[in-house]
Amino acid sequence: MIKVKILNMKSFLKVVNQCVGRIMVVSPDGKRTDINGRTGIQRKLQAEYLENGRCLPLTLEFDYPTDYFAIVSYYAGDC
Repeated sequence: MIKVKILNMKSFLKVVNQCVGRIMVVSPDGKRTDINGRTGIQRKLQAEYLENGRCLPLTLEFDYPTDYFAIVSYYAGDC
């Protein structure tokens, strides 16, 4: 599990959609929602991102270590 602050939603979702497993967003109440390839959920995240001034903190869980490393590599390079 990692906590990230998304500053470029379009690029973030591009990386998410290239992952092979589930990318789960964990809400404060513990609910887990897969966002990989889920257009409707991604639109809601985009709306939240815009409402928050182009910044969205997320807690993420991964099925595969390769997906974790893909997101971490994106995040390190984007900042």
